[in-house]
Amino acid sequence: MSGRGVSTGYILPANPTYIDFSISDGDPSQWPTNTTRVVDSEGHVNYMRPVPLDESLCIKWRCEVGASLAVRLNKPVGPNYVLRGWPEGYQMFDHNKGLASAPRHDAYLIGSSHAKRFRSVPEFIPHALWLLTDPTLNRANCACKYCNRKPQREITASMGLLPRRSTPLSGGPTSRGQRAPGASASTSASVRQVRDRGKPYAAIRRTPRPVKQPTGPKQSMSRERNADLRTAYAEGIDLRRWFRDGELLWCALNPPIPGLSGDKDAITFWPGLVEEAKIKSEAVAKPNLRDETSEKNTGVDVVMTDATRPIDGSRDAPAAESSNSSSKSTDNDEDKRVPWTVVQTLWYKIKLLGIPYSYNIRADQVLPYQAHAPSDELIQAIHRVPLEQMNTNTDTFKPSETTQFAEAAAPFALAVQIAANLAGYWTPTDDWEYKFSIPPPPDVATSPFPAFKSDNTSLHAVMNASMAYNASLSESISAAGPSSSSTSILPTFPRAQTVTQIRYQGLWWGAERIWTDEFVRLKLSRGQVAPEGAENILPPAGPSRRAIEYARALDGSSGDCEEILGAAGRGLFMLLEGLYVVDVPKVNGSTGKECRATGTLYELVDEDWEGDAGERSGNGKDSGKGKGKATEQSGGTEAPATSTNGVTTGSISIEAPSRPQLANPNPAVPVERTTSDIVSHSDSITALGQRTASSSNELLSRPILSSPFPLPPPPEGFRFRPILTPGYEAVISLNLIAGRYYPRLLQHPLLQSCVEKALDTGSESVVEASQLWALEGLAPGFNNTMDPVRWRPTRVGMIREADKEARQGLEEHWRARAREKEESEAMEASYLPLQQLPNHVPNDAGAIPAIEVLETNVSSMEVDLQGTRGD
Repeated sequence: MSGRGVSTGYILPANPTYIDFSISDGDPSQWPTNTTRVVDSEGHVNYMRPVPLDESLCIKWRCEVGASLAVRLNKPVGPNYVLRGWPEGYQMFDHNKGLASAPRHDAYLIGSSHAKRFRSVPEFIPHALWLLTDPTLNRANCACKYCNRKPQREITASMGLLPRRSTPLSGGPTSRGQRAPGASASTSASVRQVRDRGKPYAAIRRTPRPVKQPTGPKQSMSRERNADLRTAYAEGIDLRRWFRDGELLWCALNPPIPGLSGDKDAITFWPGLVEEAKIKSEAVAKPNLRDETSEKNTGVDVVMTDATRPIDGSRDAPAAESSNSSSKSTDNDEDKRVPWTVVQTLWYKIKLLGIPYSYNIRADQVLPYQAHAPSDELIQAIHRVPLEQMNTNTDTFKPSETTQFAEAAAPFALAVQIAANLAGYWTPTDDWEYKFSIPPPPDVATSPFPAFKSDNTSLHAVMNASMAYNASLSESISAAGPSSSSTSILPTFPRAQTVTQIRYQGLWWGAERIWTDEFVRLKLSRGQVAPEGAENILPPAGPSRRAIEYARALDGSSGDCEEILGAAGRGLFMLLEGLYVVDVPKVNGSTGKECRATGTLYELVDEDWEGDAGERSGNGKDSGKGKGKATEQSGGTEAPATSTNGVTTGSISIEAPSRPQLANPNPAVPVERTTSDIVSHSDSITALGQRTASSSNELLSRPILSSPFPLPPPPEGFRFRPILTPGYEAVISLNLIAGRYYPRLLQHPLLQSCVEKALDTGSESVVEASQLWALEGLAPGFNNTMDPVRWRPTRVGMIREADKEARQGLEEHWRARAREKEESEAMEASYLPLQQLPNHVPNDAGAIPAIEVLETNVSSMEVDLQGTRGD
């Protein structure tokens, strides 16, 4: 290889000694796909440029890695050791991001099936040494940060890779090392796996008690999780960011792409992925005092559309008067002379699916993926577009004001298919070790100490009994002799067992990013879970007095209005507190894996419902306020649930708290085989509006001076009510989760027309109404649910596979349409032309064949057509 000088001054040394890789763990499918330079609407670029092997950046890496490997491989001192090339399947990329005129550059070596990217030379050196010294490619022998899961600073210190300022080999100008953002989880190609959709699991158990940490938490809370939850639920925040990076949303196009028939089949929304959220500040003219006062008095708190706020403090409550009121009045006078104010707005940068284009849009112009679906008229219009008019080259399409429907039909169809495929994937993320203790059951060992009756509790009686017991104990030890062990007759007490369990902080669930300590909707209706109440589960709350009076006014009757279901007809919620994987037995006798969720259950009751007064939570008895009566249970019970709209809900297992509970209570499985997820009793109390004091997530460190997040606001006119006994939690299969809960989503301006249509009493809007109401829990979750069934380890892998499958499917569909058209044209061409009929019928009687009746002994029905028979 001949050296070639570049601008940064790194060239190959004279007479280098090359180091080659004979084996590799590289996979070209790990390479990024955004390698084309595209300038967005704000003049920014974000793409990965492949770097040739003889460019200065690659030469720098090859020389530094080769020199370090030569030392560790004990090669002779003297020659200049250089990598001849990268391991097979590897490629160097230069990440260009920022302003197109002066982008930021970050170097990444990509291609390993075990690491997403190597950001620096010290990160790659241990991995390269492993490739050269381990022919079996056993990942356990690799010392890099991605295979060994150790901090890079420890690896650098142990291998002597201390950071130092590098100099070019040619004596040219120096260049600073390039930095890279934090590496994400490793990706690997895996075979499609479809989950075994058996009977879902659900149970109620005592909340596990975390082990006390004497020195504080040693495991950190995910930075992404903390940021997402804090910007959505923390108190005192005006601009709430409800959507997270990587989530799938619908973006409102401005202007929409007109359809073939007008607005009915117009393309008004385009699916896309959130790339980042940012706040923009803008100076606007101040409104006059009258308009500002009316705005304060008539303002409505639309939670899902908090996209704008002033930062001059004009909406804050008036401050109390103080001694420096004169200085404040002077400041206010100066503020009044300023004719403008600063307004902050929340914007999302959305990567539109199917096309190489990013869209910057205000927060109030996006919708959750479950809140919208293309209309039937739009889908039919796409099918009516002739194939020759479609723009099947989606890489060149960009929506604009002049875009025609036929031009956008193919890219939009591809985008919708990618979104549908992506909604079918799931994976848990951010694993951590959760330690909890299991107290011994009360009947494991019988205490040898004397028992005292309740009427014999004086101090004198206790002292006499203790002295008598000590005397009997010393006599038994003396009789046993000095050679016998005295510990055999001493009382033994069972110790609490400490269990370590791998849990997860988050979850990719179809289109949504879900974190623990977050509110989620379940597929079940409230009436499907203990409809009459059960042990540790309250019965569903009935309607409030105002709801009954309103129903009577509508019906014009004075009956009991038993048809009003109250909370039983609404959705069921869970405050997600834990995610973990358990071993479950299969029908064939083998063992499989299943992910489960734990947390507190909530129902939605009327705001003025008064059933909480005098209620005994979790006793399984009806307090007279719920709908129906509960049955008293003496031990573990099972309340069967029903199946609605094709959703099999399985059963809710109510476990008695008198013994340690198992995460998978199955009488057919021996206790010795059920080794994972053992739970214990707990004295923690779960209160409405706050987190459990002894929640498992308290073992994770969090920012100082931070407080638990409050519950999200309920739908207007309702409130949340916990339905489990304090200290208990529900354990459910993951496929019972319908999706995230979006507060006040029905007040979103983009859904105003849909809500008005749903409120119409016509029967045609019943299904659409149920889908809308389910997003806020006003209807059961099975009406609008996320149902992913395919597991992939990373979000990037999900997106790539969804894009690949969608493109292959549409290309096959377009080829099938082309074949159908060719066959139709060929069939039309094979038809003979029609013969014209004669203009008149000839009058010559001789030209018409005569019909003669034969004079024989035959039936009159037997005739001979002369002229048509040859005999």
